[in-house]
Amino acid sequence: MTAFGDRTYDQLQQEKRGQNTEQLERLHRDFRRNNLIVFGVPESAALQTPAALGRHLQGLLFLPTTASELSQVRSAFRLGKPKQDQSKPCAVLVELLSVAAKHMAFQASSKLRAISIRLDKDLTPQQMKQRKNMSVDFQCLKARSYKPFFRRVKLRFRNGAVIRTCAKDEANKVVAAAAQAARAAPPFARHGRPPRPCTAIVAMDPSAVLHRAGVSILDQFDGPAVAQAAQAIADGFAAYMVASNEDVQA
Repeated sequence: MTAFGDRTYDQLQQEKRGQNTEQLERLHRDFRRNNLIVFGVPESAALQTPAALGRHLQGLLFLPTTASELSQVRSAFRLGKPKQDQSKPCAVLVELLSVAAKHMAFQASSKLRAISIRLDKDLTPQQMKQRKNMSVDFQCLKARSYKPFFRRVKLRFRNGAVIRTCAKDEANKVVAAAAQAARAAPPFARHGRPPRPCTAIVAMDPSAVLHRAGVSILDQFDGPAVAQAAQAIADGFAAYMVASNEDVQA
């Protein structure tokens, strides 16, 4: 085998193929930089032509424009053949005039999700393959209500108010760590209930003090009906205090 310096011919060919692959990937991304994929646009009769579809998407993705302003949508067409199942219409490839227009369109994504329309970037075959490799992690997080989503090829998920990134084959570790933290948390923290009052604070209640001292609260009121009601409240409060003592000792 012929050697070229420290590398063989096969190594040089492999490096060249790698460089060509990287260059091709950059060209693919550059070609798609102004594109969007829109999911959920109905396949109605009024949206059969590319021109009508482009006008419809201009109104969906951007604020109403005046006649003097240029539409941000250069072209739009369906991906794939029309489907009989109208609940899953074909996605729409939208070519916009600039990257800035694409960023503006993404600002309307939360509003569009309310009407079951979703936006995504026009990914290259390599990026789509990277996403597909994360599908198991995506489904694992989704099954446990973490609300996963992709930002380009990175898998993100919501952990409370914080958005985190999940690496490949790491979803099970994320779920296991969250379960362990939930088991270690106090019962009231897990169920969202506040802790019961401290026994020292409960003991400061005048009714509880009288009840512990053996003094009837009936002597503190003039009306028999009011006194009986007050006694029932004091007895219930004392029972609650006893339960609180048991919880603190446990």
